[in-house]
Amino acid sequence: MPAILKTTPETAQVDGHQLKCLMCHNESFHKRRSHIDVALSISMNPDWADQQAYCLVCDHCGFIHWFMAK
Repeated sequence: MPAILKTTPETAQVDGHQLKCLMCHNESFHKRRSHIDVALSISMNPDWADQQAYCLVCDHCGFIHWFMAK
């Protein structure tokens, strides 16, 4: 198991809705904080550069769901 996933998977809510994986419909995720890479800002809105994001990694299939921090 990759070190990033050595946590206990949990259910997650986003904006008051129970999250289900977009790929496999699983409902348990590993939660991580990350940053939007400055290199990505070249093709995206520059206001996103170095912004904090939250990643929810599906415990079943590994699909990563990204959410911008409010």
